Amino acid sequence: MAQYDINLREYWRIIKKRKFTVIITAIVLGVFSIFFAVLRAPTPLYTSSCSIKFEKQPTIEGLGQMFSWQGGDIETLISVIRSYSVLQKVAQKLGKIPNRSTSEDSLLSPGIAATLNDLQSKVEVSRESYTNLINIEVTDTDPAFAQRFANAIALTYKEIHAEEQNRRTTDALKYIAQQLKDVRQKLRESEDEFNSFMQAHQLVSFDLQSEGLLLRVKEIKEDIRKLDEAEIELGELQRKLERFTTNPSDFGDNFHSSYGNAQYQDTNTKLVELLLKRDSLLQDYTDKHPEVIEISRDIVEKARKMAIIAELQINGISQKRADLNKALTEVERKTGELMENKLEFDRLKRKVDSYSDMTALLERKSQEALIKRAEKPEEVMIIRPALLPAAPINPPKTKATGAMGFVIGLIFGIVLAFISETFDTSIGAIEDVEETLGTQVMGVIPHGDIKDIQESLERAGEKVIPTSPFSHKVHLASHFARQSMLAESFRGLRTNIQFHDLEKKVKTIAVTSGSPQEGKTTVAINLAITTAQAGMKTLLVGSDLRKPMVSQVFGVEKSPGLADILLGNYSWRDTVKTITDIIIGKMDIDDVMITPGLDNLHIITSGTTPPNSAELIDSQRLVDFIEEVKEEYDIVIFDAPPVLSTADATILGTKVDAVLLVYRVGSISRGLLKRTTVQLSRVKSNLMGVVLNGMKP
Repeated sequence: MAQYDINLREYWRIIKKRKFTVIITAIVLGVFSIFFAVLRAPTPLYTSSCSIKFEKQPTIEGLGQMFSWQGGDIETLISVIRSYSVLQKVAQKLGKIPNRSTSEDSLLSPGIAATLNDLQSKVEVSRESYTNLINIEVTDTDPAFAQRFANAIALTYKEIHAEEQNRRTTDALKYIAQQLKDVRQKLRESEDEFNSFMQAHQLVSFDLQSEGLLLRVKEIKEDIRKLDEAEIELGELQRKLERFTTNPSDFGDNFHSSYGNAQYQDTNTKLVELLLKRDSLLQDYTDKHPEVIEISRDIVEKARKMAIIAELQINGISQKRADLNKALTEVERKTGELMENKLEFDRLKRKVDSYSDMTALLERKSQEALIKRAEKPEEVMIIRPALLPAAPINPPKTKATGAMGFVIGLIFGIVLAFISETFDTSIGAIEDVEETLGTQVMGVIPHGDIKDIQESLERAGEKVIPTSPFSHKVHLASHFARQSMLAESFRGLRTNIQFHDLEKKVKTIAVTSGSPQEGKTTVAINLAITTAQAGMKTLLVGSDLRKPMVSQVFGVEKSPGLADILLGNYSWRDTVKTITDIIIGKMDIDDVMITPGLDNLHIITSGTTPPNSAELIDSQRLVDFIEEVKEEYDIVIFDAPPVLSTADATILGTKVDAVLLVYRVGSISRGLLKRTTVQLSRVKSNLMGVVLNGMKP
């Protein structure tokens, strides 16, 4: 909510500042809108409308919609009302075209076609919701003609509709009479065909005949099933008997069968008696006894006889099955013939019923059509005639257009005000920053690039070393391009810092920004160079432990540095890099000697990248380090990380004498810039001021 209030106050400030832009834009567009509304005011148009009701009457069902006028939907009726045939008769009644133009060829006349097109463009026909009411609306510059035209359309359509209804009823009666004659003839022919079929096939009852055939099929299939069971059982008995005749002593099964004939059953009884007799003899004699041997021989003969009887009976079953299958085929053939006759019977009967129903339908529709023609019902009724319109439908809207133009102009004015404010980088931008942040602007760094630095060096007559990679860097503009506007702005920043507060001696300064890529490292490096050029013993500390840049700009080794000092691995004096380290690094002696004073600059790089940079910045070792270097240096400048990205800069701001905030114009919003200063003030950091970077003329 606080941020929202800040934005509203900022918007209101911009509107008040650019109030003349807003007011002039609103007035100009308002006046132009009024002028345009008066200049382009349309011709007054009047609208008159009437309503007709379409009453649906009973239709001639079963004959399609071609003989019923109400068979078409409402959309079709709307098209008919606006058709040339209706408008032609209306135009004749209104005197727009002569009455002799009644033939269809007259519609092809260019003059008549143009007149009908003009009348058609003035007519709008619509349906009222989902009702059967049709509204006819006529728009014209003459209110009296609009009234007469609308009423003439309603009356003409009513007359045409009545004529068409009578004609279609007469056509329907003729069609019904002809169809009735044809259908009666076809009914007689179908009845004669049906009777001939019944007499030729002597059909009495399909149900009784089909039931008898189905019962016969069932009986035959049951007999075949029994024969199959008997064949299986007798075949098994035959195999048992053959085994018995081979080995008479092995008698473990019974040879009785319910499917055996009388001869088989009689032989089986004798076999059982012989077996019992042999068993009784074996109780007194051995199987070598003559009588036992004789009985055993009779038993084998009886078993052979039973096997032969069973085989003969199986052969008889096969013959019976063949006879039954033949009978089944015959019954199925008769059943198929009966079904075919049944289908033909049903077809002929349906044909007779169809023609009979059609005859009854046509007779009923004939009576309905006769009754309808006798009644002569009116399907179209005029329920609301057209009245004379009192006011035009398009009155001029000069006031509304002017007010709308003023509102749009007001909006455009506000937009132009914000656009003007956005592109305003003059001294007004400095005042806005000071008013928004409540602090002063310590320096203004103009926008500069490599080309600008080279041109300034050439104008000053200084030699540009093309082989040096540092002569093409904007970061060291105070050293390589001392006569440039960019270097002069840094010297102005140095002077403002020196005379900022003479009572409070400021020796340690943290240079930070709200977000990355705002040029805080460039400002810190060039500020350190200018103070060194002024004869001050200067220490530049790379305190951005996350994205260090100081070592890359000067071309020296990153380690050891501040992180190693805070970790206790090195003494701070062992990590200080002087002009000797710069010369040993990537910058040659010619680059170093371009501008004097670089020997007063000492550098402590960031060192090894730690995983806990915030904890190191918040340690007691940093406080001790700051107190020690303040004793040996005139000024100590810290290149701090951005405030909004990490907590390192906020913590560092509480340990140094002052904080210098770098703001690249247009890089972040005013709200984020305000939040940066608020975050520094919460930890009671001493915000010295703001440096505006990247200012364009």
